[in-house]
Amino acid sequence: MKKLFVFAIMALVSSTAAFAQWNTDATPVTVFSTANYNGLDHAVSIKAVRTPDKKTWLSWKKWDSILVNGFKVLADRTYLQLLDINGVPQFEEPLVVNNHMTPSWHSDYSLCVAADGSAIVTLADARLEENEVTEDDQSAYTFCPAIYKIDQEGNFLWGLDGIAFEEFNDSPFTLAYVVGEDTYFGFNLPTSEEGNQLYIYRIDDDGTLGWEEPMIVETIQCEIVPSLDGDFLFFDDCNDGARVRRLNRNGEDVWNEPIIYDPNKYSGYALHQYKAVPDGDGGAAVAFVRAMGQFSHNIRVQHVNADGSLGFGLEGLDAANTEDNDYDYCGVAVNPNTQEIMVDFESQLESTYDVMLQKFSYDGEYLFDELGLSIAHKNRSNTFSFARVGIGSVGESDWIVSYRDVEGYGARNSFIIRRYDKDGNRVWTKTIGRNLDCTAINMIVEPEATYLFYREFSEEKGPGVKMFRIGSDGTYNVTYDIPEDPTCIKNTNGVSTASKRYFTVDGRQISQPQSGLNIVKDGNGSVRKYVIE
Repeated sequence: MKKLFVFAIMALVSSTAAFAQWNTDATPVTVFSTANYNGLDHAVSIKAVRTPDKKTWLSWKKWDSILVNGFKVLADRTYLQLLDINGVPQFEEPLVVNNHMTPSWHSDYSLCVAADGSAIVTLADARLEENEVTEDDQSAYTFCPAIYKIDQEGNFLWGLDGIAFEEFNDSPFTLAYVVGEDTYFGFNLPTSEEGNQLYIYRIDDDGTLGWEEPMIVETIQCEIVPSLDGDFLFFDDCNDGARVRRLNRNGEDVWNEPIIYDPNKYSGYALHQYKAVPDGDGGAAVAFVRAMGQFSHNIRVQHVNADGSLGFGLEGLDAANTEDNDYDYCGVAVNPNTQEIMVDFESQLESTYDVMLQKFSYDGEYLFDELGLSIAHKNRSNTFSFARVGIGSVGESDWIVSYRDVEGYGARNSFIIRRYDKDGNRVWTKTIGRNLDCTAINMIVEPEATYLFYREFSEEKGPGVKMFRIGSDGTYNVTYDIPEDPTCIKNTNGVSTASKRYFTVDGRQISQPQSGLNIVKDGNGSVRKYVIE
């Protein structure tokens, strides 16, 4: 006789806002509430990506108090939710991506979307069995890099425990980029004997390693941008300055040699990460921060063509062409149709705060005043600064820009969203959520609408993961040019349902339970382990 023993349930005990949908006015909507969590820090490091079929993957990290080998441990685990085209959560409870301890919220992770609309999630945690953990065991504070692929029904396509690189246990920062059907997974070793090293692996669509050995570069971080013919542009640093290479999917150089697009070595870390976006023709626009002395910075911009030529000269251009050097925190976007590059950045000069825009042609011509266009300005004395949020192109030649107006201590902000025409004239302005106490802001600009996702701290406004959508015409009524996916079966709550799926302990999917240890994944995203004798 077969007996069933339930070992554990890997499920989130908090409830999600199952009926959430896009806002119909200027009030943001709660996707996931973190109210009444006894003071624990929840929903940090929010990330968002859009799928080809107009859905949205949201991820965040959350502290969980779990019992491991008799010891209560705070585990910082990663969660995942899918919103449909109407903004309705597709899992009754957010999926728990990893069920291992991640000892620090400073262990950065990444979220991107595969060509088939699946989510790609990377993270680093301590891959320990319960009986391996002791009260003073330092191995509980290690970081093993891992990568997951999860489809829109909540199936873990690369195994329930992802693809883990267990030979590395000190790699807290992970990243992933999708180029065609390939995923490039990277993690750095900040304490390597050779100095900072970044390991890059290619992972094919079926979860197999495309390279027998990783590509290793001596840098802190990188940026990957799709190019032509399955190639990609690889931005990183070297002793000669900021460089870019064009590589094919085998990791081989396409150009004869790397291109140094700025001879000054990049200066910064996570807060000043350089940004690169594809130009629509196999090249990329890149903006980054260059240190100018101990505390001052300026914003550098370059256009790299697919053939390796540089549109902005050998050293790039300053976004603000001036001898003043207190500019920081930049973003970059392109309009491939008009072949223009827009950069937004912050200015904190001696007496003023400004949010600045600068627009270039692909050939490096300044299209605004050479000092840039100030879209928000106030005196620096007895007041608080602005903070950029994001930028993107819409329509034939217009741009959407968002920034925060900081109004007081405790991160009190309001979002300002604006549309500008090609000449820098304001088309419309909207102010969203005054006195927001927020962080981890993601902005996505699409032709129909602009999306904001962030973490709200305020108990008064309801803490948790928030979302906001505004149409490109400045209204809240948005229509799409493609219908909702007709294959998505929904229950009466508007939440997609999926039948139980069964897996072996190594993550292989099977049609029905078998003798021994089984893993079943329910339609709501929860996972159970049990034994059949």
